[in-house]
Amino acid sequence: MSTNPFTLSALATTAVPGLDVVAATDDGSDEHRSVVAARLADGETVQVVLPRSVAALETAQAHARALGALTLATRSRLPFDVPTVLGTVGAGRSTLFVLSRLGGATMRLGDISPAQPELSASVGQAIAAIHELPTSVAADAGLPHESALALRQQLLDTFDRAASTGAVPAPLLERWEAALNDDRLWQFKPALVHGDLQAPAFRVEGGRVVGIDGWHALSIGDPARDLAFLLGSSEFGSVDRAFDAHAAARGVGDRHVRQRAMLHAELDIARWLLHGTDRGDASIVDDAKGMLAGLLARVDRDPGTAIAPERLETMDLTGVQEYLAEPTAPPRPTSAGSADR
Repeated sequence: MSTNPFTLSALATTAVPGLDVVAATDDGSDEHRSVVAARLADGETVQVVLPRSVAALETAQAHARALGALTLATRSRLPFDVPTVLGTVGAGRSTLFVLSRLGGATMRLGDISPAQPELSASVGQAIAAIHELPTSVAADAGLPHESALALRQQLLDTFDRAASTGAVPAPLLERWEAALNDDRLWQFKPALVHGDLQAPAFRVEGGRVVGIDGWHALSIGDPARDLAFLLGSSEFGSVDRAFDAHAAARGVGDRHVRQRAMLHAELDIARWLLHGTDRGDASIVDDAKGMLAGLLARVDRDPGTAIAPERLETMDLTGVQEYLAEPTAPPRPTSAGSADR
């Protein structure tokens, strides 16, 4: 299947009859997906996506199912836009998806800074709006529903597997084990979660969030998972603003959401290590070991090893996820303060 923008745009007209495409440009294609922005005669722009692997197709199908679960009534409760699936059509062994295209610019983690104080609050409020949606949104669509107990067990499994590699420094294992064994952290009510929030999922304009994309992991789960990416920022005051805005908008008594978010973010390194181990990829394993060493250097500067919500300095990673071998590969966390993609 050709990846020429106009060829894909022409195919899109079979998925959505009546489309009058007057211009088409690449819109972030990579080895896994061909993505085209197609401008229509009426001035609107749609996005045309052609997955180029089985994993990418599964992600696109999950994204479409999640967007279908977000009905008009549900979307009306969100302070930002969400894509709409306009049509699909078979394309060889894949499927071509035509979606509405979000406005605004792609957010970078570095945008959450003192230079844009309004944006920090807007990000926290946007995430809270997702968490405040009724869980029936996911339940009615048959999307995954994980209890607090099940979510904790999943992290315990990751911890056990990472520990078995012998590559995780003992102080980090003690730190993670203490958090996993602290019953207070796990007394929370699961909520509707985006499930794969990273800075590039946000579209921003004028210092506020105007859209959120990438809904393939929509489910009922731990709200802390959606906040974890913020803890990769070195702008601690701005991160505080985002967490405060999230808490104020929700008004629920989840006092340890930041501690769990930190645990999620740190265990992303463990997942990256396990990904490299499972693939037998020494470069990924070495990369993960280096990140663990960097994290340990910061943890060692703390007087205690417990994950504390007020000690953002202990983080040495961003939550920005980059899909490498295939779209379902675990995220590769990067050093704190670095620019995200």
